[in-house]
Amino acid sequence: MTTKSKITQTSSQDSIEMIASFINAHPQGALTTIAKEDRLQSSVVNVFETHPLMYTFMTKIDTRKYNNIHKDNSISFITYDPFSRTEASIEGIAIEVTNKNKVEEILTKIRHDSQLGRWHVSPFVNEFDDYILFTIYPSTIHMTSFWEHESNIETFHEIIEFETTTE
Repeated sequence: MTTKSKITQTSSQDSIEMIASFINAHPQGALTTIAKEDRLQSSVVNVFETHPLMYTFMTKIDTRKYNNIHKDNSISFITYDPFSRTEASIEGIAIEVTNKNKVEEILTKIRHDSQLGRWHVSPFVNEFDDYILFTIYPSTIHMTSFWEHESNIETFHEIIEFETTTE
């Protein structure tokens, strides 16, 4: 089974690069999953781009988010920069990465980036044996910036919409 996402609409030609740059610079945020009885549960994760606008995160098998995603793979991720007053959110589905070659490729990237001081996971994580990788297949990625302009608050929106298919 293969899952693919393709962009169907974007608010501007610059949206893709602008949003990707922001999320890559602010990889830590809140991941919200759906728990039993349709309650929402959030936890902090680090995402990292594995393909353009495709983000992956790690979690342990014994976490709420792991169990929630296996019951309902709908997720939302949000990150925020208080200095620029900018936020980016991803809504979509999370699919476990099960291809062993793909898992090793991603873990090699994580190890390499960690040596360069770019942390995709907690710096306290040394071994990845207990961790599972999930890729986020977005339906929508939205970025909003707020700024003051002559005593008015201006809002700037960028949005990218996707079509996700499973074959």
